[in-house]
Amino acid sequence: MAAEPSLRDASATPSLVVKLVVAGLLSLGVVVIVPRTVSSAGSIPPAGMMLVTATIVAAICGVLLFWGLRSDVGLPVTVAVYAVVFNALVIGVKLVLGPRGYYEASQTKDLDATFAINDSFMAVVAALFVFALYAAAYLVLYRYFRRKVAHLSPDDRFAMRASRRKVVIAVVVLTILLVASGGALLLVFFPLIAGLEYLDFVFSSSLSLLIAVVLACATAFAAMTFNSAADRARLVGDASVFVSFFWVGLYFLALYHVLWVVYVLVLTAVWPLKVVTPK
Repeated sequence: MAAEPSLRDASATPSLVVKLVVAGLLSLGVVVIVPRTVSSAGSIPPAGMMLVTATIVAAICGVLLFWGLRSDVGLPVTVAVYAVVFNALVIGVKLVLGPRGYYEASQTKDLDATFAINDSFMAVVAALFVFALYAAAYLVLYRYFRRKVAHLSPDDRFAMRASRRKVVIAVVVLTILLVASGGALLLVFFPLIAGLEYLDFVFSSSLSLLIAVVLACATAFAAMTFNSAADRARLVGDASVFVSFFWVGLYFLALYHVLWVVYVLVLTAVWPLKVVTPK
């Protein structure tokens, strides 16, 4: 029987960092290049092109994620497979179903040019809003399953609390600075409206039910991954295994939203959106 990979602090593993960076760079190349290799005929990007793009990105990220979780974090094959499936489902929504549904709805609904995702700023703020929703669900799962391993490493628990306090302080300071500089509208309303407009178009398309089902399946696999990672950490008596998986997973969620921004900007450059300029 093959021996399980040794456990170590993934946050201090240079090879894991290299894998994460390589996954990001290769995936960025895919979302920039693949859409430009097909004919721009038609008003909606071809479904086949979207599937090819998502499949290549899923293969790149899946291989490097699996490799990193096995060799650097020390998780069993089953846990790594759950994580790969979860990530593949998210990629399918971000790079196929979401953009396809948005384009489909834009053919029959008026799309306000102010908040359309063909503008780089609006694409970024919409991505931030949607990422916040993904991250919130991910954090809920993390907090729920972390109770299984909270007793293993008191020092780590205190460190995580201190880290969260630093994040909260940074957010508060940034908010005060933005408000003081007249950026309150930019901070709150633009991400909210841009994000809600994107979700409204996506979930008013014929793909809305399929998107909901895929997201539910992704959530289920994420829960299975967290549960199995917590069991593994408890078995070996090392909570850092669970915490390391959390940070790796959060990195990939953030990566997919960066890819989405680049991807939709490329798509809307090749297949322009039908927008309405407000009077």
